[in-house]
Amino acid sequence: MLSNGLPACSIYILLFLVCSCSNILQNDFRFISSQDLKSSITIFSAEGNTSYSQILFDVSRNQLFLSVRDGLYRLSLSGLKFLEYADWQSPENKKIECTYKGQNEESCHNYIKVLLSNRWHIFVCGTNAFSPVCSWREINNISNVIEVVDGIAKSSYNPTANITAFLSENGEYYFGGPTDFSGSDSLISKTARNMTLRTKQYNSFWLNEPQFIGSFESEKFVYFLFRETAVEHMNCGKTIYSRVARVCKNDYGGIHAIFKDNWTTFLKARLNCSTSGEYPFYFNEIQSMSYVATEQTMYATFTTSPNGIAGSAVCSFHLSAIDEAFNGPFKYQHDMNSAWVKHDNVHLGHYNCMSSLRNNHLLETSKYQLMDSAVQSTSLDPLYTSTLERFTHITVDVVDTKKDSVHILYVATTEGLVKKLSLLPLHGKHKKACVVEVWQVATSIFNMKFLKETSSVYITTNDGLIQIPSAHCKRHTSRANCKNAMDPYCGWNEREESCSVAPFGDPHNRFWIQHINSCPILDSPIDGGWSTWSEWSPCHHKTWANSDSFDQCLCQTRQCNNPQPSNGGRECSGPSIAVTNCTVHGGWSDWSGWSACSATCGTAVKIRLRTCTNPAPAFGGRVCVGQDRLEAFCTEHPPCPAEAVDGGWSPWSPWSSCSTNCGEGYAIRQRKCNNPAPLNGGQYCKGKFSAPAFFLPNDDTLGTKERSYRSVLGAKPNEVAV
Repeated sequence: MLSNGLPACSIYILLFLVCSCSNILQNDFRFISSQDLKSSITIFSAEGNTSYSQILFDVSRNQLFLSVRDGLYRLSLSGLKFLEYADWQSPENKKIECTYKGQNEESCHNYIKVLLSNRWHIFVCGTNAFSPVCSWREINNISNVIEVVDGIAKSSYNPTANITAFLSENGEYYFGGPTDFSGSDSLISKTARNMTLRTKQYNSFWLNEPQFIGSFESEKFVYFLFRETAVEHMNCGKTIYSRVARVCKNDYGGIHAIFKDNWTTFLKARLNCSTSGEYPFYFNEIQSMSYVATEQTMYATFTTSPNGIAGSAVCSFHLSAIDEAFNGPFKYQHDMNSAWVKHDNVHLGHYNCMSSLRNNHLLETSKYQLMDSAVQSTSLDPLYTSTLERFTHITVDVVDTKKDSVHILYVATTEGLVKKLSLLPLHGKHKKACVVEVWQVATSIFNMKFLKETSSVYITTNDGLIQIPSAHCKRHTSRANCKNAMDPYCGWNEREESCSVAPFGDPHNRFWIQHINSCPILDSPIDGGWSTWSEWSPCHHKTWANSDSFDQCLCQTRQCNNPQPSNGGRECSGPSIAVTNCTVHGGWSDWSGWSACSATCGTAVKIRLRTCTNPAPAFGGRVCVGQDRLEAFCTEHPPCPAEAVDGGWSPWSPWSSCSTNCGEGYAIRQRKCNNPAPLNGGQYCKGKFSAPAFFLPNDDTLGTKERSYRSVLGAKPNEVAV
């Protein structure tokens, strides 16, 4: 036995069931993984921002508003394109004061909890470091603050508080949630014309530690959904019940000291979401709601208590059933030691907003808030239940099909899954919701809303906003698969031979075939479909079959699980892996032919080349090892003949001595043809090899002609050149 009293085998069985359910889910053709969703979704995320939470649609201007911690975004509806950002941080002194009061630094920021519109302006409230504040802003310029309003009784102090708020059609502000620093004073209030109306303070018969889920209005009433500690069950121990409270829109409180600033029409009743039988099983804790005004129907998710085995359910409640409970008797306890008894509702007109009570009647009605009868759901059993799973959010769409209108419920879980449920149009008390698809969002979901105009589900997480289209018809590749999917959004287009949404939004198009008459058929042959390709990642791949080594590559894979073939369906065709950017080691090309010899005779060389291009090294591959050039002597050439060398004169020698000591004489100078000497038939030097000169006696009587002759020959004085 374990410490909690459960046998060990029970724990093992529980773990086995959890694993088995997970495996069955992922092998089901209705399951769409986060990887496969990527190709169809749109994501908005901005660096540095966290806690994406509140969403407000402004369809007429094709925009939406998105809150983050310390700020607000304005985005386009189509494509989630950035339009504007308004920074709204808490002042530093507020942050310091917040931490001094014992709050952690993370909580001491401005978390937007309320985001509403009156069609011309938006109304935004934030925690402001545990000092709530609100502001009115221009709808097309959210940075322009028109008015700053005190946030008490309009927003919570704590960013984790569960609250609800809305602006009524006549501009009155309704709020449900804690309204003090500690979170101990919760209320349901109305602010209008400088007055605030609220529930009785610190009165557990009115509200007992409520956790608010949502609110909506009808023509005469405003309704609040919450869960709270059941005061009628206190004698048997503490338990949580789900409630719906109702107040009249024309309730403006009592007079004088009696019910002054308090509701006079406040009533609450239990919501019954349980399995039928002799001993019903109750899903006591409401988690989320969505009201379809055109159908006057409220859908809600319920769970078991957090300290019990996880279980969840979806129930629906018609507005007439809610009002029927409020028109019934009260549940009343005279004092703490008395039993709870039934008490007639004698002031039915007042609680239906048709009269004002006198003072003595107000004193009497102050005793009664809780209705004796619970609000019954539209079906004997929940529309959908799930074990070992906890539902969080719900949003609803109404789809026109070939025959009827079908309600589509989108239900989120704590595991980050979104289940698309189709509510079959059955009659009577036996209604059934079918699982059409399961989306793996793979992150914790903060908020979820559906918008008809874009036919998309909008989901906020800590990291961003995700827009997911409602229809994924292309997954069903054959007519049979399309039909058996039983998706109200999808039908077989005979013209295009594909599974698609209704052409031009017309489900009655004669070429569009659809038969929604049951839950998806799971035992028919399902042809396999490829998932989207994974991201590129490093891998090892054997490039050549005869290679002993593996190369480093980038690979991406896809799986045949979108859907997975089953019941004899065809396998996917095509490759399941793609490889690129493999490490390529260099390889030599073939040697080129020998080049021509460098000379035609005598010593000469020839070369041949190769390149490292077979293949060229790539993505970190090794270069080729070895020579890329070879040289060889040309041995077949004859020796080259000797080269002829022409002779060249040496410099002139000095002049020789004169041939005589007196009278006429001569001197000689010479040069040789040896610079160089002529070789191999080269030409001999041209010109004379000697140069004599004749000397004459000094005779100044020589005529001018003689002297000129000497000068022309370049002879020195008294010498004659020959």
